[in-house]
Amino acid sequence: MLANIKGLVERLELTPAKAMMPLFEGISNAIDAIEEHGDGFFKHAIRIRLVAGRDLAHQGGDDTLLIDGFDITDDGAGFHDQNLASFKEAHTLSKVKLGGKGVGRFSFLKVFAAVHVHSVFQRGQERLLRVFDFSIDDELKGADDLQPTEGSLGTTVSVRCMAARYRIGWPSDPVVIANRIVAHFLIRFAARSCPTMVLESPGHAPIDLGQLFQSTVQPHVEERFFDVLGHEFALQAYRHRDGRARHDLHLCANGREVTTGKLRDLLPELPERLLDDDQEPYTLIVLVTGIYLDDHANTERTRIAFQADDEADLDDTLVSRVALNRGIAETLRPLLASDLKSTNEEKLAQVERFVEQAPEYRVLTHERYRHLIEQRVQPGLKDDQLDQALLHIRRDVEDAMRKEERHVAALIEKESFEQYQERIRRLMEDMNDVGKAKLADYVAHRRTILDLVDHSLKRVQNDGTYPFEKVLHKMIFPMGATSRDVFLDQQNLWMIDERLCFHTILTSDKKLNKVPGLEGSSGKEPDIFAFFYDTPIGIAEPDNLAGGGVVIIEFKRPGRDDYDKDPADQIIQRFVEIEQGGVRDIDGRPINPERIRYTGYLIADLTPTLRKRVQMRYHRTADNEGFFYTLPEGNGWIEVISYDKLLRDAKRRNRVLFEKLGLHKH
Repeated sequence: MLANIKGLVERLELTPAKAMMPLFEGISNAIDAIEEHGDGFFKHAIRIRLVAGRDLAHQGGDDTLLIDGFDITDDGAGFHDQNLASFKEAHTLSKVKLGGKGVGRFSFLKVFAAVHVHSVFQRGQERLLRVFDFSIDDELKGADDLQPTEGSLGTTVSVRCMAARYRIGWPSDPVVIANRIVAHFLIRFAARSCPTMVLESPGHAPIDLGQLFQSTVQPHVEERFFDVLGHEFALQAYRHRDGRARHDLHLCANGREVTTGKLRDLLPELPERLLDDDQEPYTLIVLVTGIYLDDHANTERTRIAFQADDEADLDDTLVSRVALNRGIAETLRPLLASDLKSTNEEKLAQVERFVEQAPEYRVLTHERYRHLIEQRVQPGLKDDQLDQALLHIRRDVEDAMRKEERHVAALIEKESFEQYQERIRRLMEDMNDVGKAKLADYVAHRRTILDLVDHSLKRVQNDGTYPFEKVLHKMIFPMGATSRDVFLDQQNLWMIDERLCFHTILTSDKKLNKVPGLEGSSGKEPDIFAFFYDTPIGIAEPDNLAGGGVVIIEFKRPGRDDYDKDPADQIIQRFVEIEQGGVRDIDGRPINPERIRYTGYLIADLTPTLRKRVQMRYHRTADNEGFFYTLPEGNGWIEVISYDKLLRDAKRRNRVLFEKLGLHKH
């Protein structure tokens, strides 16, 4: 051997639960040997004979079958020189593990003490007999000794003396063993790619494994046919209870499995395990066959040629894997309706519960989108995973609507008015639902922002160093940014005044002389500065010429009580600079300062020193919770708003929206 057998066997990981692996390996080798003939499987046969042990219980009259070994006989190509050379090769010790290529034969020596091989093969016109023992101590004793023979081609592998620790992994009932063989080679039986196999055991009638498959498994197989680009495919679905860990998809060609994949990649709605009426778990095994797969499998049967998704026009004779997968999924879903009924109901209930906290996805609970939830949301997701899944679905729905909108617009000249009207009606229904979802998303965002401000206000009371004014500033508008740097939904000016959202230019902590049109003003930095070209804030007479609106917002630290002058003076000073600095519109044309309206907001707690500075100079607001001051020229005003009033008023303005979405908190 090209590697130390003892080391290979010792390093091989094989638990007692997998004690039947040598039997499966021996059968697999026998099938391969028969396949070498190339004349089909139906002319050949494999005989499996279980050998009983003779322990004290058996000698005392116990009829329970205690397996000690087995013989596997096939009429395949035999142990010719090439097969022997392959048998002698082994992986390095560091890579030995159960199921590793070429190491399965070492499971014989892991479970059994003795392995004997008797094989007849053809070399030219001569038949030769090769007999040898495979063992840890003597490796392949006698494997190179050959002698002429008149015997039939084929091989018998005999194993004896099972190690005591592996006996627990072998059933005593031959029928159970037969069922496990069928389960292990299920793909071959289903694809009709194995010879006749018979299991013999002491005291029991022989079991034809092919007939066992036909009587126990085949009646539960559901077969369907589907078409992809003119190519017909057959699909066989099995509900199997052999403890397999996952749902598998097998593509088969010329009677053999070629590729295996996860069925959940095609059907994400599948749970990891399905449960039958008795709450017993089972998995799905799906086989797909077809002339296309036969014709496009490589000689080694390890790959099937498909059309590349990004080169669809290069070879129109090829099917894309995406198209095949879509055909498989569409064919399977009706078959699995009953299997997935309870899973889908649980999933839909979970989505219903989730949208109570995320109303932006409520549109997806409409019956017309039920199939998307069932097909694209995996069961048992955590909330953050469910959020991502629903977000992707909603985006796809919106993209589909945009495409349909363009398509409908292009059909106006081709279809009758009635047809066009019906298409538009259906499109508008979808757009209305999605529009509601977007509005719900935005309203939920407002609820979250107000909750954050509320929590921050409470924290100020317990932490005198907490920089609340900066935190609120960032929530309302990112510091150091302009309206050209952020999207509309990244700023929350609505907390102060809904109209502020519709500014022309807005800056945050930027020097005034860096604002287009205000280059002649000072380098002072208002907390927030907004300019409304031709959109005055406030009420203007109909015959007033359009000018512009300027808004400046300043934040003061909560609880501050050391004001020695009116803090709004700095806002007025900025207004003066703007008026004297020469203001231009967005096209660079001068704006008449007399047409500019000025609005200032001072956000601060109404502490005693602040009240002292504004008393007798400012008017109280109608709710008696703030102050406002009209500029002497009558072209604007300044409002002093406490943090509590800011939050309370924002909640009041949005309350009806929160209530409609079930987001109102009492």
